Amino acid sequence: MSCYSEAEIAEVVIDIIRNNPGIRTSEMISEARRIMEPSGEDLQILQDRNDDKFSQKVRNIKSHDTLTGMIRTVGEKNRQWYLL
Repeated sequence: MSCYSEAEIAEVVIDIIRNNPGIRTSEMISEARRIMEPSGEDLQILQDRNDDKFSQKVRNIKSHDTLTGMIRTVGEKNRQWYLL
């Protein structure tokens, strides 16, 4: 059962962006999910939310500025992701 850290997901996200510049957040989540195959705790739906822990961790990469200096995003909702 997986319980990926934000840092582990961030490594995959960088590769995804490298191969898909301008990828949207929703597509990023789908691609990261396909590659990492989350299970267990990562698939738990968050209270009062429509998404699971894994998708929230992907979104947190931007909101926590995990990759500051390495990526830029464009837009507010379903933003596009680029490497610097």
